[in-house]
Amino acid sequence: MDKRTVDKLIEEHYSSLPPTLQRAARFAIDNPKSIALNSMRAVAAEAGLQPSAMHRLARQLGFDGYEALRSVYRDWLAQGAGTFAQRATVLQQRGTRDKAESLVQELVHSDCGNLQSMLEPTTLDAIRSACDVLASAPHIYVAGLRSLFPAAFYFNYACSMFQHNTTLLSGIAGTFADDLRRAGPDDALLVFSYEPYARDAVSALRFARERGLRIVSITDSVLSPIAAQATALIVAANATPSLFPSVVPALSIAQTLVALLVARGGRASLQEIEKSEAQLREFAVYLK
Repeated sequence: MDKRTVDKLIEEHYSSLPPTLQRAARFAIDNPKSIALNSMRAVAAEAGLQPSAMHRLARQLGFDGYEALRSVYRDWLAQGAGTFAQRATVLQQRGTRDKAESLVQELVHSDCGNLQSMLEPTTLDAIRSACDVLASAPHIYVAGLRSLFPAAFYFNYACSMFQHNTTLLSGIAGTFADDLRRAGPDDALLVFSYEPYARDAVSALRFARERGLRIVSITDSVLSPIAAQATALIVAANATPSLFPSVVPALSIAQTLVALLVARGGRASLQEIEKSEAQLREFAVYLK
């Protein structure tokens, strides 16, 4: 059972609950993070109720007791609903009762689900649309801040092997958006951003849109501030019990877009890749 199901159960049962349990149910709806993070006694005190009220509510909803109900809220919080400190708190709380193997399994399972969602028809269509935008752009500017910088860096780095029209907005020495001054109509901005959304990423998108650039947004929700103005929008699931939202889907999308661009590149791309490999050999970048 997940939190959405619990919310529906509360809605269905609310009118038939006695007044005390209605107060407990209302508190659970309004304060889910408190349920996830605190003991039954602490939650009851915050709600102005006796601890037994929270236990009775859990039983009324079909759980064995408060801790079983709390585990649903704890899983919901761990999957991305909380602040970094709250997510870390959940990790530490589970660390006392779960073996490392259990956490590893959950991490891998979450990312398998995230990646599987890329195969949904709407996501595949979005990826194709994004590739169309990028393939036709005279120049591609790439932005990904903080934990999503690896996805932006990978896209720019891999593209540099076979084309010479990408610029990574790296932010070195505070110059994040400086390169956008040279951007013009029909260029593209590829931007990666998850909640909490980096202010500079949103500002860069707004500036790029005003300059007539086409926007390819990889984000976590259609309600994201970088979603509404996108020419092509890829919504990436990023659930994980880890500290930050998972970067694995964003990296996978970056790899996929690069692969699609190579596949479209024809002989010219192959020649550029051969030149890049020759240059890497000349500098002995890799061990033989």
